[in-house]
Amino acid sequence: MQSHSSRHVVSEQLKDLHPDLSEPFAKHVIEDEVAEAHGRRALPKLVAVLALPELPDDQRAHALRILNGLLSTQEHKTNAVAEGAAPPLCQLASQCRDDEVRRLSCSALASLGQVMAGRNAIVAAAGLPVLTEALQTTPEQAAAALKAFAISNDGAAQLNVERAAIVPALVTLLSQPTDPAFTLTAFTNALSTLEGMTRTDDGVLAALDGGVPACLVALARRGLEGDLKFEGRLMELLQLVATCLEQICHHADGKAACRQAEAHKVLAELLTLHHRETIKHAAAALMGLAVEKESKVNIMLYAGVSLVRLMRGADAELAANARDTVAAAAEHLEARRTAEMLLGMEERELLLWRGPPPETPPDYRYHVELPKFTPPAK
Repeated sequence: MQSHSSRHVVSEQLKDLHPDLSEPFAKHVIEDEVAEAHGRRALPKLVAVLALPELPDDQRAHALRILNGLLSTQEHKTNAVAEGAAPPLCQLASQCRDDEVRRLSCSALASLGQVMAGRNAIVAAAGLPVLTEALQTTPEQAAAALKAFAISNDGAAQLNVERAAIVPALVTLLSQPTDPAFTLTAFTNALSTLEGMTRTDDGVLAALDGGVPACLVALARRGLEGDLKFEGRLMELLQLVATCLEQICHHADGKAACRQAEAHKVLAELLTLHHRETIKHAAAALMGLAVEKESKVNIMLYAGVSLVRLMRGADAELAANARDTVAAAAEHLEARRTAEMLLGMEERELLLWRGPPPETPPDYRYHVELPKFTPPAK
């Protein structure tokens, strides 16, 4: 059978094997080429490409994806900081119009923020205001970058320098309804940032100025009975809510703010969950709240049954938190009557008082004034 196919030529010459008929190797480095270089040249090449002002957004996104893949070890993160990666990343996160580039830039900043040198470089490049502004456009990645600061003592101190702007932005994020942009992960990262900031006195005061207690109560309500109820990682969010409330409730100025936000009602509901860490922090928050005179009766009214159940349980740490809460609340006579109704006499002596009941403090005693007797006139 006759074949009419074209002639097939086989050649082992490089010019024939290479698919590109142009010059196979450039004589100089291609500055705007996005490629992963080998060895020590990998990070400097990508940082130099990202610093180019006229690079198309799709190539920037490609370079950022390669960079995020390389930032997997502390050595690479430190080398990226040394090559000056923080300033171009901050510039892209604030000025680039492409959503994917901004998200990838914030993710890279979150990786750099996990080392001290990276945090210092981000602060030096004015990155904290950039990340604060990015909480409304790329909330999940920007909150993750701030979370990287909050988990360390030096990073939390740097966040507290900008607390006047960061705390209101976090409260605004946590108040948003859930949608593809404002996810549960974004809320969890924002709460982790607040948890790190409220470890200090200045952070708690900034949280009180920003209305954080009311925001935490509303967020917990959404998790217990609202739009976040069926999320897969809900317990992590509720644990962070309880931890933040614990740190605020143990502050002298935070007790009144938590009482006004009716935090005791939410904390009482958190005690009924089957999650030990959430219960532990909720009981500790109630312990700090029970010191305040105005909260003692409400704590026993809403959380008394759950606290007594924890006191009778086998977990020593939870039982200790519950006992201290009930003992502090029982200084008030009305709260003491509630405790006596929930506990028998032997349980009060063994679990609560560990001996005879103490005397009621003078501020909580009943003062009875009898009218002065005046003998009748004859």
